[in-house]
Amino acid sequence: MCIDVYLSPAMPTKFISSFFMFFSLIANSQIISYELIESWTTNEVSQLYSDYSIPPTVGNVTYSVDGYKLNYLTEDFDGEKVLCSGSIYFPRNIDCEPPILSWQHGTMVNNFFAPSNIGNTDNDLIGAIGASNGYIVTMSDFIGLGDGEGIHNYIHAKTQATSTIDLILIAKEISNEIIGVESNDQLFLFGYSQGGHATMATVKEIETFFSDQLQITASAPMAGPYDMSGAQRIMLETGNYYPNPGYLPYIILSYNKIYNLYDNLNEIFKAPFTNIEEMYNGNYSMWQINNYIWEIAQENFGISPYEFSPINIFNEDYYQNYLEDENHPFRVALADNNVFDFIPTSPMRMLHCSGDDNVSFENAQNAYNYFVENNTLNIELIDGGDYNHEQCATIAIIGAKMWIDSYADLCEINVNLERYSNIEVKKRTIDVLGRSISNNRTNFNFKIDVHEDGRYNKRITFY
Repeated sequence: MCIDVYLSPAMPTKFISSFFMFFSLIANSQIISYELIESWTTNEVSQLYSDYSIPPTVGNVTYSVDGYKLNYLTEDFDGEKVLCSGSIYFPRNIDCEPPILSWQHGTMVNNFFAPSNIGNTDNDLIGAIGASNGYIVTMSDFIGLGDGEGIHNYIHAKTQATSTIDLILIAKEISNEIIGVESNDQLFLFGYSQGGHATMATVKEIETFFSDQLQITASAPMAGPYDMSGAQRIMLETGNYYPNPGYLPYIILSYNKIYNLYDNLNEIFKAPFTNIEEMYNGNYSMWQINNYIWEIAQENFGISPYEFSPINIFNEDYYQNYLEDENHPFRVALADNNVFDFIPTSPMRMLHCSGDDNVSFENAQNAYNYFVENNTLNIELIDGGDYNHEQCATIAIIGAKMWIDSYADLCEINVNLERYSNIEVKKRTIDVLGRSISNNRTNFNFKIDVHEDGRYNKRITFY
């Protein structure tokens, strides 16, 4: 195997001088290459808070940040090693052992938006802020995105989990060489949409097969299709308008790669929907794919976008067989990617909005009910309210990050509070989005008290 390690001029001298000592280590690991791509000063991270209207209570801007792109080997669905890419964000000049925060991204088709394209995507926001707060932040592209080859293994539980775990292990392996300290034993996972599914799958995989190497401190799966053969399947079968019809072909094409669903796409899709396959080559966005599908539907079948359902793509005979056969190959593939059929042993908070129009809230409710019925401890389900899938994302991600912070052993910041000792400090209370709330309101289970001197504390209320 050829090993390429790229040394950027921006890399610290300590790293370069230790390269030859480190080479024997990486030669026996799964790393193919890593490279410093982008750095953020604390001022630049603070500007991100301002630019994106992020409440300062999301975390203290303490460290400058270095973002590294990695290529590594991970196991595909068939056990063969394949190329995978991802990113790791490190806090610079940290003097204690940081925890690891693993972010699992949502649905994407265009390789440009993969986390490994550091400096160009919204994933930087989570990476730069998380690392500046004192975490090592890991993000796998998952197999088939970024520098990976072939179609992405979309909503495939096993490989989403293993590609995530491999990157976490690599981060633990190289942290001392990059930042001069090892990570501590804390591990946090969170993700939204596809990333929620991937987060739940990773919790299951770690607690089932990797408990001797990793211990999860807490996880926050958000708005994920955990019940693919139940709640999410039923949402599809309603035949109602769906805002992202491109998701269904994505799943079909991915699952065909893994489960051999068809010999020819004409068996499943009506022509000319069969032409859609070429748009999943990593060069198009989901927005472009959705519009292409709607255009076909309008021009060829007279169905307007707001009357179109993803099931209109199917050949009638195929879809009828799918409905009638409980052992239909597509049904079996969906069931194989349910991710709530286990008992989490670490704290978990699921966040989902009941108005979700992409991933039905019943996915989270079914998972929560299963966990409770099996006497699972430290499990919560938070309903973010009547917001759609896109609107809910900001609420959920900010709330998850702040909840994770309440568990994290971050480096202590030395602040001289002596000058406040004889002052009666007033305070106000805000929610996770920074909105003021009255102290006598009880329908907020996560509150932040903001003191006049700039200090704050977070309160979790259990009902």
